[in-house]
Amino acid sequence: MTDLSNWDLISSTEEVLAALPETIVAVDHDLRLRAANRTQSLLYVRTPVLGDRLEDVMQASIVGDIARLIAKAQREGSAETECDTGSDLFRVIARRMEAPLTLLVFQDMTNLRHAEEAVADLVRDRSRFLASVSHELRTPLTAVLGYANLLAEPDPNLDEPMRVAMVQDMTDQAWDLAGIVEDLLAVARTEIGELRVVSVPVNLAANVAQVIESMGDRGSHIEVIAQAVIGVGDPARFRQVVRNLLSNAATHGAEPITVEIGANDTHGILEVKDRGLGVPDALTEAIFNQYVFAHDGGAPGRVGVGLWISRELTNLMSGHLSYRREAGATIFRATIPLLHEPGRSR
Repeated sequence: MTDLSNWDLISSTEEVLAALPETIVAVDHDLRLRAANRTQSLLYVRTPVLGDRLEDVMQASIVGDIARLIAKAQREGSAETECDTGSDLFRVIARRMEAPLTLLVFQDMTNLRHAEEAVADLVRDRSRFLASVSHELRTPLTAVLGYANLLAEPDPNLDEPMRVAMVQDMTDQAWDLAGIVEDLLAVARTEIGELRVVSVPVNLAANVAQVIESMGDRGSHIEVIAQAVIGVGDPARFRQVVRNLLSNAATHGAEPITVEIGANDTHGILEVKDRGLGVPDALTEAIFNQYVFAHDGGAPGRVGVGLWISRELTNLMSGHLSYRREAGATIFRATIPLLHEPGRSR
């Protein structure tokens, strides 16, 4: 908003008009410019001079609308409309002045339009997100309930290997459910500004081993190559990042899946590698955006927040999460700061 509180600096009506954020002009019945509060505006295709016709100085796409608006204002006293130049949107208010003049006030509504479009995009993303959540929660829940009903009822046709396989599948589905719920809770806390992390020593290899153990049979196919690295961060949140990266590799990548743990001078490094096809170059950063369905072409079936929340968590722990393709492998790299103990060299 323009600050006009210091009236001592205002010496004329022209200065007041020039200080206003709106573009204000007066035109006659021939659409010739008779007054203007500024010579620079997004409306102009060149610097206007008094006496110029509007069609010579204003963007051609809006001159017809303005002419009709002026005619209506001359009949009714006032009128208003919106004019879209293609890149900018203006609300135009016309008022009949002493004949033959019409006063036009152009209010730039471009930022408002962008805000409205952003809200509409957010609503669409949220709708897709909710549909995806419903689908993704329902799929493992259906499997868990189905297996539970089969195991609860005595069935002589179910031998022990079949029961073990069912229990293992139930465990896998429950692991997926727990991960989805954990991500959703983290998203909710992020959006209300309440997502917090602690800073304590984190044994990278031990936490990775804990996640892999919780994966059951699926974790038995993951190779771990680990150095002894102690970082600083939140162990629970670090495990959440590991779980998301391993789940992403198992779901969208291809075996073999390898976890490598190492360090540079400042950070502990976790890399999850698989032999999947990866994502197109254009999506290498987009996959970290909230509600992006990079792997599924926008179809319901993936929540689309795992990589986003993982990057948020690594950032909160003063680290980073990145993606790259190298020698035919998909690689996600997560870092957290190293623990530097007093008297210990770096």
